[in-house]
Amino acid sequence: MEIQKNNLKYVVYRRKSSEAEDRQTLSLGSQKKELLKYANQNGLKIIKDIEEAHSAYKQGRPKFLDMVELIKLNKANAILVYHISRLARNMTDGGLIIDMLKDGLITEVRTPTEIYTKNSGSEFILALQFAMSKKSSDDTSEFVRRDIKSKLIKGELPNFAPRGYLNIDKDGKIAGKQFSLEKQNALALLNRQLKRVEKDPCLAPLILQMFEIFATGQTSLNGLRETAFKWGLTGERSRIKLSKATIYRILTSPFYYGAIKWCGRLIDPLELPTETRHEPIVSRELFDRVQEELGLKNRPVGTSKFYPYSNLIKCGSCGGNISAMTAKGHSYYRCCKCTGLPYVRETELEEQITKEVAKITIDNDFYNLAMEEISKANEQEMTSRDAIKSQQLKKLANCQTRLDNLLRLKISSANKDDELLNDEEFIAQKRETLQEIGVIKEKMDDLEQNNQNWFNLCVSYVEFNKNLLNKFKNGNPQIKREIFEFIYYNPLINAKLLSNTEQTPHKFIIYYNEQRQSTITAQNPLNINKKDAFASLCSVGRTGRGSNPRPLP
Repeated sequence: MEIQKNNLKYVVYRRKSSEAEDRQTLSLGSQKKELLKYANQNGLKIIKDIEEAHSAYKQGRPKFLDMVELIKLNKANAILVYHISRLARNMTDGGLIIDMLKDGLITEVRTPTEIYTKNSGSEFILALQFAMSKKSSDDTSEFVRRDIKSKLIKGELPNFAPRGYLNIDKDGKIAGKQFSLEKQNALALLNRQLKRVEKDPCLAPLILQMFEIFATGQTSLNGLRETAFKWGLTGERSRIKLSKATIYRILTSPFYYGAIKWCGRLIDPLELPTETRHEPIVSRELFDRVQEELGLKNRPVGTSKFYPYSNLIKCGSCGGNISAMTAKGHSYYRCCKCTGLPYVRETELEEQITKEVAKITIDNDFYNLAMEEISKANEQEMTSRDAIKSQQLKKLANCQTRLDNLLRLKISSANKDDELLNDEEFIAQKRETLQEIGVIKEKMDDLEQNNQNWFNLCVSYVEFNKNLLNKFKNGNPQIKREIFEFIYYNPLINAKLLSNTEQTPHKFIIYYNEQRQSTITAQNPLNINKKDAFASLCSVGRTGRGSNPRPLP
């Protein structure tokens, strides 16, 4: 792509977070070096360089807001970033950049490999990336849920084991601050492969004695506190007596007889695999006797109902959470704090949600057109990526040649008395070349990582929206909750009316669906008209299209 000099006023924005999402992105120093070099080569006028070490998944980055204010004051009208992904990973900030571009406040958003301007191609790519960032976050949450479910199936506790047990890492070593050489040596005497959770050889016998003493009915919880303190059982941090609540928590935890309780579900030891389940400290009979002493044995166990929209909506009056309840066979949602406000029946709520789901549902025609455009863009992406990779490999080879020549010069017979190259010069030039190699390798790793992500995210987003209305209507409560979170962002409810408090990243789909209805009638459903309508809104041209259209940071 040929880039010509212009008279725009650029603000350089560099961002690096300490979180995993930025692990493959160049450091702030490397970003600055690359961007300033690019600006000098292309005659770009830089009026300010802004650096920020802050995650972009949530709005409110102070330096980002400084940049926006600079643009609104007309002191800058273009942005230069290392990747588009540096600008935003949340809906509000990403939507702000798109709107400023459409309103003319920003003339250009540029990276070393791409240019975004006010045209349908740029707006489509930015909007698509913006929408994908939320789906990517949801997918990460889903991965965590699947990982937890996988651990439960294997009989492993998804979090830290309670007092009396030790967490074991993949190398068979006691994890974290629980480690002591005495305990590790005691576990070695088991002469078997250690499980992910093992009994603490020092504390497990004391936990057993606590159950046995309380089961006799001869002591109270306070009395057991005193006894445990004499044994040396204290708070892990405070080193004082265990609280009454802690003692109660130990005596009522089914984990000690081999069961696992997670999210209201109790998994019996017999349901867990023998090879991976943890060893019980107490028997089921002893545990039941303790529950009788606590008065819990015959207490009826309540069953919890799953409410798909509970604690996702805020009250428009006080800002409190909207919770749910069941009455006369119907589910209702109401504010936890406000009194006197009308309850909303779940069926009424879903009628409003269904209308919003319908607006962003992609039919087969839209799906086919979108996949065609994404495939074209991917072909261009691969061509650009290979060209950049080839350039970086040449630079890497040149650096290696310089290193080899530097070494030959140093050990050359002609350099006997350091006449050609002394030690200080050799070390300085070698360090400089190695740093350059490090930056090149970092860029290549970053390029590979970024190009693997964007295509999969694009396809995932389009596929998720395909026939979304049917998925919502026929889905179980968990699927409905997932779709609701995908569509609504900090939703409010006022007088039984549900609303989004932020602009939707799916508006390019909504606009297409509305425009198509006015352009394409049921009497004349010609594919060519559909394609024209689609292309006029979101066709992807090479102009404004770069080699790295990743989700907005």
